[in-house]
Amino acid sequence: MPQKTFSVSEWVNVRSDTNAKQSLPAPIYNKVSPHDDTETTVASIVSEIERMSIDIAPRYKEWCDLGFALAEGLGESGRSYYHRLSSLHHNYNLQTTDKQYTACLDGHGQGITIATFFHMAKNAGVTLSGINHFNNDLSHDGKMGKRLNGNNQNTILPNNQGGEDNEEMVKIEELPQFFDEVYDHLPSFLKDCVDNAVSIDDRDTILLGTLACISACFHNVRGVYDGRITYPNLYLFVVADAGMGKGALTLCGEIVKPIDHELHDISKRQMKDYKETMASFARSKGEDRQIPEEPLMRMLIIPANSSASSFLNILNDNEGRGLLFETEGDTLSQTLRSDYGNYSDVLRKAFHHEQVNQSRRKDREFVDISEPCVSVALAGTPEQVRRLIPDAENGLLSRFCFYNIPFRRGIRDVFATNDLSLSKNTIFRQLGERFMRERTDFMRRGDFTFSLPPLLQAPFTDWLRKRNDECCDEIDNGMQGVIRRMGLVAFRFMMLLTIVREFGTYTPNAPRMPDGSIQLVCHEDDYHTAISIADTLIEHAKSVYRKLAVPEKQKEFLKKENRAAVRRKRLYEVLPSEFTKAEYDKTVADINENSCTAAKWIDVFIRSGQLKRLEQGRYAKVTTTGAQ
Repeated sequence: MPQKTFSVSEWVNVRSDTNAKQSLPAPIYNKVSPHDDTETTVASIVSEIERMSIDIAPRYKEWCDLGFALAEGLGESGRSYYHRLSSLHHNYNLQTTDKQYTACLDGHGQGITIATFFHMAKNAGVTLSGINHFNNDLSHDGKMGKRLNGNNQNTILPNNQGGEDNEEMVKIEELPQFFDEVYDHLPSFLKDCVDNAVSIDDRDTILLGTLACISACFHNVRGVYDGRITYPNLYLFVVADAGMGKGALTLCGEIVKPIDHELHDISKRQMKDYKETMASFARSKGEDRQIPEEPLMRMLIIPANSSASSFLNILNDNEGRGLLFETEGDTLSQTLRSDYGNYSDVLRKAFHHEQVNQSRRKDREFVDISEPCVSVALAGTPEQVRRLIPDAENGLLSRFCFYNIPFRRGIRDVFATNDLSLSKNTIFRQLGERFMRERTDFMRRGDFTFSLPPLLQAPFTDWLRKRNDECCDEIDNGMQGVIRRMGLVAFRFMMLLTIVREFGTYTPNAPRMPDGSIQLVCHEDDYHTAISIADTLIEHAKSVYRKLAVPEKQKEFLKKENRAAVRRKRLYEVLPSEFTKAEYDKTVADINENSCTAAKWIDVFIRSGQLKRLEQGRYAKVTTTGAQ
């Protein structure tokens, strides 16, 4: 999987893809307005500095001046560049750097301008022509000229609601977000969905929420995983404190609402006909006529507060298919805790499409669903997760994908638009109508059988085996259930990405399987995207697993982390002053260390300032000390 050279992705402003479909309104973003030429030049120079691995601000005063220069020239957009440049110092610290840049934004640089940055880069040996080009736009006093092109930059901001935070951020557990590479190769429909994000967390939530919701819509696609037939259905839980952006999941629900509305309309028409037929039957007193049969209750989105009996009846009426969608996790957790609503066992079975049934003696009713295809999309607070899944032994834990949105203080611009046609609601409703059309065309093509090409099957198994060893070694053997099911989840991600990539394509003579279904083979891009998503979700699952563990186990986790720190120290001490990745792997093997776990420690050493990356695959120990 591609690795980022700079890992603090929550502070990186990622430029969005503005090539939206003509039929959709332009996405709404938080907007900043730096000089386009300035930022383009700065980005090029920063990339060159990273390539050269030069620390252009080794002393504290230079480091402060660098912050003032970027703040004056780029404003909030300069924060990511400040982090990238600061990370080249051996004693880089994320929180300290971020706090310093906030101080630079709030303070005044005593006449320092963006020209200071270019001067520092030039003194460090960077000779990009962009420096001279930019210097021509400086006035004699070093201040920026007034030449603007008038176009705001569309950017995705960190999840601080787009506002400037003038106080120290609350320390939070740092969990990874999706790599940018995930978004580079998405099918066009999914790209159009995530283009409407206002933050990095928001973007990840929209992607996961969209995939979870549409996973309930493709019962015509099957695959074989671990010898069992599987469908693309996903279980998702977005976890965040109140007001931290998990409401983006609501927008994802709009994508499948047209399908749900169509099913409801069918039910209404059938119920109307049924009532008229029943009235006629009553008037005839039933002579020579059969009692009319009550129509089925058609729907896609199942209310989370349904009783267990109602939930099964709705599934039965819809051939075992449905989406359990709820943006308040308590609604489902309270239902499952009640006597009438506990269908937790049904959800556990439905994840693997296992047969579920219910017999009610009172009504002499028997409900049998042979192959349920249920998807779940929930949002809630950390406490609501615990109410739904009381402990790490609960089987629902390993079936859900968890995505944790951390708390970040701030307020975004809530008046980005006052045009109803540009509201998020309108945009996602139009995306929903588009999805319904694309999905209808896809369903008309018939049944599909999904598979991985042979060249990707061995790498998949190897990836899953390594992640399993790594998590069992790092936490405990209870993580094996989580990892095994995450393998199935990754396979389902591949199914969904491949399905959406098929939208708008048609191959008359497509290869068919022996059963007559159309062969649907995973694209290599979709394989890597799904693996990358799953890798990130494993880190989030580990966090939830630790928090749900009993206190005794949490103490064991702490001891294990301490032992891992001792092992890391031992490895670091036996490493040569400079080494390649191959030499690192040999050293790991020589001391009988777990190779999967040790592979991650290179990044740990770099983040802690113990290692410096000289070039791709080559590292050096940092022996000096100091602070910025």
